[in-house]
Amino acid sequence: MGLVRVRTRTSAEMSRGRISTTVLARFHYRHEAELAHGFLESAGMDSILHIDDAGGMDVGLAFVNPARLVVRVEDEERARQVLVDAGMLEAPDTP
Repeated sequence: MGLVRVRTRTSAEMSRGRISTTVLARFHYRHEAELAHGFLESAGMDSILHIDDAGGMDVGLAFVNPARLVVRVEDEERARQVLVDAGMLEAPDTP
């Protein structure tokens, strides 16, 4: 088996590619998080799911550490509206 050379990026290189993100929603059930992710994907929006349930083997972890749906900060308002329209989130209270 051959060795693989790994190039380490400098902190300046890493900071150039950073994207500001925010947690749009948290879900205790993996399937709800995946549905919400799918609605955003269908709307042409990028999002990421952070799920720690041992690959679905320990669903109880989701109650301690819910799945997080992450979007770009600049997409937050539009993404929230997509999920409200889909019935995945409640509409925010307006005064």
